[in-house]
Amino acid sequence: MSSASGIVRIIQQGASVAGTRLVLIVASFASSVVVARALPIEERGRFGLLIAVGALAIQFGNFGLPVANTYLIARQPSLLTPLVANTTRSFLVVTAFIGVVGAAALRLVPAWTPLWGPAGIMVWFVAVTGLIQMIAQNLLIGRFQFSTSNLVDIVARMGAIVGMMLLWAWGAVTASWFAFVASLFAALAAFWGLHRGKITMAIRNPDLALWRLQLRLGSRAYVACLASFVVSRLPLYLVGSHGGMAETAYFTQALVIADTMLVVPNALGTVLFPNMAAARDARERIRATLRVAAITAGLMAIGVVAAMILGPIVLPFVYGRAYSASMPVLLAMLTGVAALGVCSVMQNALSANGYPWASVASPVAGVAAVAVGLSVSSTAIGCGWAYSLGGVVMLLTSSIAWWLHRNDWAEIQAVTSEAAPTQNP
Repeated sequence: MSSASGIVRIIQQGASVAGTRLVLIVASFASSVVVARALPIEERGRFGLLIAVGALAIQFGNFGLPVANTYLIARQPSLLTPLVANTTRSFLVVTAFIGVVGAAALRLVPAWTPLWGPAGIMVWFVAVTGLIQMIAQNLLIGRFQFSTSNLVDIVARMGAIVGMMLLWAWGAVTASWFAFVASLFAALAAFWGLHRGKITMAIRNPDLALWRLQLRLGSRAYVACLASFVVSRLPLYLVGSHGGMAETAYFTQALVIADTMLVVPNALGTVLFPNMAAARDARERIRATLRVAAITAGLMAIGVVAAMILGPIVLPFVYGRAYSASMPVLLAMLTGVAALGVCSVMQNALSANGYPWASVASPVAGVAAVAVGLSVSSTAIGCGWAYSLGGVVMLLTSSIAWWLHRNDWAEIQAVTSEAAPTQNP
């Protein structure tokens, strides 16, 4: 395949994914409106904290296996069956691990003690269902079934909206009920996606050699993804522990808009990853990466300008006058949002080169930068600037690391060849 056709294919797939993700943006927007309108400010802050802690449990508990699955399936599709078998067994162990460690964390971390008790069970449910969705979507992406993967997101979000509106009408307007409905539909959508993609989650004898390879590749992805997650969520945890639930609600709403702006860049990075993992021509990989990064930078510039102009109008009109306080926080975060959008592309391109340890450098540097920013101020606006600092540092370090490892095909070939004996059932 020529480099030109490779770039065209990635752009076409990216356009398809981005079109589907536009629907997801509308669904995410509608979901955030329902939550903001239905839940009182204090419950909105509690809901944001509950979902954030559940998401953190997912990041801690996945051990990088879902991302390793995407890489290995893209390189060798015949590995699907043993990979699914290994992942199913690992999932059963991880759910118990999340329950035990999560219970201890909710008891010991002061900022999370409001979630101890029944809300703690809901955190576990959020984590388990989110992990199911993550595993399903990564398997689908590894098979280049991008549309089905994105439909899983849409079905989950639309189902959550309907469920939360029914709860609102019923009068059950609590953070726990809303989180339960959202998580339930995430799991149902994931199982539907696996069925549509003709992937069966079965328990069979594990392939230990392949499992070790999954863990070795996944360990690098695990550290990188966990650190990236901390960059975007550490400010939220600090606001939650120092600023109170109202301040947390304002920061959470700004973070929702930031996450929405990152939907399309993340989609482009998602498409780039398996394509670059399967591409042998170094020049094709370099050209495709630079082209997608340039497109992403342009989209982020447009998004930032639109947010600056429309934010002061949209926030109070859609979410309520009280959320005007989220606008200064969002302004502080916009630089980081733009940087993280382009960084998503660079990190995916770097990871496709065999998950070199350099892929961990960017997120770790981002965490350090965020920590420095948070040491200066723990207000919602100060945390927004810390978010931006982390995003800019991540973009710089990921770009440098990608350039240094842009020709690392030999390492990929050597790593993947170890999985060859496991192709036979």
